[in-house]
Amino acid sequence: MEKFLHAQYLAYMRLEEVGEVIALRTPVRTVREAARAVGLGEDKIVKTIVVNCGGKFRAYILRGTKRLDVKSLGCRLATPEEVLLATGYPVGGVPPVLDIPVFIDEELLGEDYVYGGGGNDYSLLKFKPRDLVEKGLAKPVAL
Repeated sequence: MEKFLHAQYLAYMRLEEVGEVIALRTPVRTVREAARAVGLGEDKIVKTIVVNCGGKFRAYILRGTKRLDVKSLGCRLATPEEVLLATGYPVGGVPPVLDIPVFIDEELLGEDYVYGGGGNDYSLLKFKPRDLVEKGLAKPVAL
């Protein structure tokens, strides 16, 4: 248990290096709930979608109001179990900072701040999309 808590602490510290983790009083599991929680439009919420590409996992960060065309990537959506195993986070709470390849929709790079998964249902991460690219944590792509 101590090893697990230490790993969670390190993951939290890593998130703090790229943004501000915002603790919430109520759980958020959808883009709509996240937008309500921070009092902003759904276009300021991003989602991190994990895909399985022949047994290799990748993550894509895109605006919460946008859909990812998984078939055009030659992949499939990862199952909730695969997401947890590949990232260490549950579906709905997956942050944009991961140990698998991460790609970010280049249209987000013009945003000052967005809000994404903060690691669990009770937190969000406020971050600058451009920081992920500048720190080598995500590669911009057209989605």
